[in-house]
Amino acid sequence: AGRPEPDSPYYSDVGIATGSLVSLIFRMNDILMWGLIGILTARTLSVEDRGVYATAIVLTSAIGGISSLSSATGYFVSNQKRDAEEVGANALAMVLPLSLAILVVALGTRLFVSGEDGQVVVLAVASMAPAIIRNPSLGVILGQNSVVKYNLAGDVAVSLALLFLTVWVGVLGHRTAEGALQAWTLAQYVSLLPIVYWGRAWWRWMLTHRPNTALMRRMLRFSAVTGFGSVIGLLNYRVDQLLVIRLDGREGAGIYSSAIAVAEGLWLFSSAITLASFARVGRGEPSEAARLTATGIRHTVMVVIGGGLTAAIVGPYLIEILFGRAYEGAGAPLRVLCLGTALFAPQGLINLYFVNHRGVPSFPVFIGLLSVAVSVAAGLLLIPLYGTTGAAWATTLSYGVATVVSVTLFVRRSRLPFVEVWRIRRDDVAAYFRLARQLAETAGALAKRTKDGTGGAGSP
Repeated sequence: AGRPEPDSPYYSDVGIATGSLVSLIFRMNDILMWGLIGILTARTLSVEDRGVYATAIVLTSAIGGISSLSSATGYFVSNQKRDAEEVGANALAMVLPLSLAILVVALGTRLFVSGEDGQVVVLAVASMAPAIIRNPSLGVILGQNSVVKYNLAGDVAVSLALLFLTVWVGVLGHRTAEGALQAWTLAQYVSLLPIVYWGRAWWRWMLTHRPNTALMRRMLRFSAVTGFGSVIGLLNYRVDQLLVIRLDGREGAGIYSSAIAVAEGLWLFSSAITLASFARVGRGEPSEAARLTATGIRHTVMVVIGGGLTAAIVGPYLIEILFGRAYEGAGAPLRVLCLGTALFAPQGLINLYFVNHRGVPSFPVFIGLLSVAVSVAAGLLLIPLYGTTGAAWATTLSYGVATVVSVTLFVRRSRLPFVEVWRIRRDDVAAYFRLARQLAETAGALAKRTKDGTGGAGSP
């Protein structure tokens, strides 16, 4: 009695809060795993070998992400409401031959590059195949709103990599770039096992149906645009770093990279909210999708403002503690970047609305190009005068312009009042108290069942 209706805002808002909390926990675990991998490889590999290993991982991961079908599979499952089995099976029918071709190329490079360098190239190329299989599968899972499965399937690769690196490199002593890449590549292939299990219905569909070539073509067209958008997005996030190393030197680039690492940590919260909103925004009716996007933006603003102020105050001291006094110059650009990253934090949600709900994958491309143009123009002017702080202001200006344009286009297209985007409601805050109450009730129920199951009163 008195329980809200399933379609009411109560479930949408609490669902976003719950999904955001789940995704945030996984993202924090992901960062921890990556940090431990960084420490392990720094302690066990030479500087040169670690450079080779890290470069190979960055390049292959970027290529795997750019060539991903995940946006397309997520869009067709959530927005177009296509059967997950059909979408997953047709995506696999495209990426499995590509992955096999990559393995052939990897083995073929061994004929032209000999020695340890050849082995490194083979392993780096071979490690791309699992990512190309994993990414569209993750899109299907997220399109079904399976946030926990999505995060588990995505994080298992990093967790296994840490385990294999610890054993193979740390314990058994294969302390070379080749040895580290062997452990990394094996982890990528083993990490596909959960996807093989959760996607077993996709394999059955492949065996009982003919490939849907029309659907394949639509997914490829969609992915061609989102892939180009990924390239622009990567450039947008790193063009300031490239300008600093060119205009302010390597020392300035090293200091600036530390400021970026801390400031971009604020996106940990906004990315969690974006993941939690993915399927709901894709599946919802236009008015509901717009309302959910605006709700997500308000939740992002709530969290990121507090996080930005904290990072601006604590961040400079944290950088000195972690990286040493040589990096104390990162404090000033960090404070400026905290403003910029806070302004840009809702961008993922707005992109989600246009791409996954309205089916306009070119939107992030347009915003990314705009942001890059402003960043380059402002950087060329400010970096020679103000160094890393000038770079931070150029980035902040580009993020601010991109956000103003994005919010304006979102408000016009959704026909929502502008106040719906930024004015925090009492119910936005109350959603977290309801979530806390639900978690406490769940924890109490689990504790009671555990007690009853161990011989307490009322045990069966």
